[in-house]
Amino acid sequence: MSQFKATQNGLLAILLPTATALLMLLWSSFLPGQPNDTLDLNRADSVRISLYSAERPDSIHISNLAAELILHLDNRTDTLSSASVEASVYLNGGRLMFQTSDTVTEVDSVHLYSDSLSTRLITDEYGYRHYSGHLLFKPDQRKKGMFIVNTVDLEMYIASVIGSEMDFDHPEALKAQAVVSRTYALWSVQRSPYREFDLRDHESNQVYFGNIQDKPRYAAAAEATRGEILTWSNQLILAVFFSTCGGSTADNVTVWGGEDHPYLASQQDARACSISPHYSWTYSMQRDDFRENIKQYYGFEFADKLIERDLSGRVQTVMLTGLIDDTLSFTGNEFRLFINRQAGPLAIRSTKYDWESTNDRIIFKGNGLGHGVGLCQWGALGLAQAGWVYKDILTFYFSGTKIVSLDSIESNTIRLYN
Repeated sequence: MSQFKATQNGLLAILLPTATALLMLLWSSFLPGQPNDTLDLNRADSVRISLYSAERPDSIHISNLAAELILHLDNRTDTLSSASVEASVYLNGGRLMFQTSDTVTEVDSVHLYSDSLSTRLITDEYGYRHYSGHLLFKPDQRKKGMFIVNTVDLEMYIASVIGSEMDFDHPEALKAQAVVSRTYALWSVQRSPYREFDLRDHESNQVYFGNIQDKPRYAAAAEATRGEILTWSNQLILAVFFSTCGGSTADNVTVWGGEDHPYLASQQDARACSISPHYSWTYSMQRDDFRENIKQYYGFEFADKLIERDLSGRVQTVMLTGLIDDTLSFTGNEFRLFINRQAGPLAIRSTKYDWESTNDRIIFKGNGLGHGVGLCQWGALGLAQAGWVYKDILTFYFSGTKIVSLDSIESNTIRLYN
């Protein structure tokens, strides 16, 4: 649930364009009154991730030293077990083709199973990535490109998400990310709106780049917290996170609406995230450009503005007044995303900002990066550097929660927080 990857060297890795519609779809599916609010922990051993889901490739090369391939066509199967797999899967006129060095076969789907060695996938769009577990390839019937799903061991998935989302060195910060990502993943296993997978591999859920082979600290953080999740009143919480809070986090109602989640209350972090390169920022734009954008998208003649803030100082409402006494209203987050669609994702980085005007420019001066709800990743690093352990970091950002082990849950089921 993070638009940006936190990197310790101070650089920002922009992962993907914002996916607000998907985020709101997922959030709406998490609201109280939804069915299926109890997770069977027998389903907690693995997760299903839709790969390359932001931009589906139409051609991919597969390489594995020891795998089993199963090709499906017209209810028939052909199993290929090999000491080495080198093949390509690609689309041709909407049909899926499986190609080796000497054959090309039309198939309905391809399944690849690998118990020990990871599979290397190569695409023009993303380059090399490595995945463990089961891989399914088939045409996407609703969109262009291939539909690819990776079913992988939960802890292997968590190790990858830690490195894909938080490229820090400090073990306590990494362990905090591990528990948050595991909790969010299990919530998604139960509440995902998708039937054929649990999570997407980008920031609308959690970023997942597959096995990160050259940095063992991520796997170490997953192993050190194996099976640990966040609960509130013995229920699995919705554990969300973002890059930089700028001094205080936001509550979920302010940002997304819906019911109040007490463990997602606003927290003051005493500038713990001030080490972030996004703690303070400024963005300015021509007043005439802003006026033209508002007119183009909403048919509204902008004259002035009125801003309302929540108790943490974040912008809650932006009300634009017009030349003929009409008004146009946004939530703080809606306005941020509107500007960023025009100016790029680093224009207004959070809802914690001031709006200043000159004769010809509008100047936004703000703090933080991201939606502001839940774990502040750079704040977690700052607290870890100050000597906090990961359990204290988590119970600070998720007030009133308790960390429990899946092994300690005797009923083998857990309710999701409503």
